[in-house]
Amino acid sequence: MGRASGPILTCSTAISALAGPSRKLVLLLQATFVVLYSSGFIAGTIVTREAHPLAVIFWRFIIAGSLLAFLALGTRARWPRTTREFRDIAVTGILLQTTHYAGTYLGFGVGISASLSSMILGMMPLLVALGAWRLLREPLTKMQTLGTFLGFIGLMLATVVGVEGGVSLRGVFYTAIGCIGLAAGTLYQRRYGVEMDLRSGGSIQLFVGAVGILPIALLNGGLGIPFTTPVVVGMLWLATANSLGAITLLLYFLKHKNAGEASSLFYLMPGLTAIAAVPLLGQSLHWYSVAGLLLTAIGLLLVSRFSASRRTSRRIDEALAESPT
Repeated sequence: MGRASGPILTCSTAISALAGPSRKLVLLLQATFVVLYSSGFIAGTIVTREAHPLAVIFWRFIIAGSLLAFLALGTRARWPRTTREFRDIAVTGILLQTTHYAGTYLGFGVGISASLSSMILGMMPLLVALGAWRLLREPLTKMQTLGTFLGFIGLMLATVVGVEGGVSLRGVFYTAIGCIGLAAGTLYQRRYGVEMDLRSGGSIQLFVGAVGILPIALLNGGLGIPFTTPVVVGMLWLATANSLGAITLLLYFLKHKNAGEASSLFYLMPGLTAIAAVPLLGQSLHWYSVAGLLLTAIGLLLVSRFSASRRTSRRIDEALAESPT
């Protein structure tokens, strides 16, 4: 038989393009996301020691939203044109930005540890998996279900130290609200926002988040922040690495993966946060933090490797390879 015909090569190329970035690039982006998002627990803890949590959130949204808006204008990104598009972006902004970060940072403000905060938010994949199954018709495969279970067990193991001793129940409540906002925003973005341009839509979400937090901040300490080195450096890091980097990557993953796969990355954050908190916050590291991190990594591998979309892509590749030439 001769070499593959033009139409078959064209089909293969098209499917490869639709499949998105290479596996190595995806893994690199996932690792970057986990590191950037986890760093927010450390930076947030440091900044809220000196500044009011709601003021921190407001200014990080303004800074990040402005930078992303300039990027969108400079690169001529597509902006939403219909009321429905604006509505969906705004709803996601209230959930993913205002509710998520208000709950998380109010928890920091009343003394919840970075490890315990990351543990509570690490439960988000369970909420998303349940919601995706019920609302988005994105069921997990058997191996993904096993991976989700292992991730949850590792999550609990990694941060059990956070629930020892005196823990602020108010801080747990605030952070749980943040977790619900994060899960709801993830599901809403996956359902209604996958076509959103990450530059223009992301900037609108951040500005909506700032507007949502503004009245609450004004009634609870105002918008003033001290211009000390920890606060200024921490704010810049939160606005750029955390808001611009991590959240944009999360939106990217939701655009190219189902909600369960994208959210499963959160299982890695409690263990990583517990490890980073040792040199940066002076917290102790226990063996179960390391063991939990390894267990969540195995769970994440199962969720990622045995996804339905990955199996479909593999079947297409096999079919193309077996096509007559």
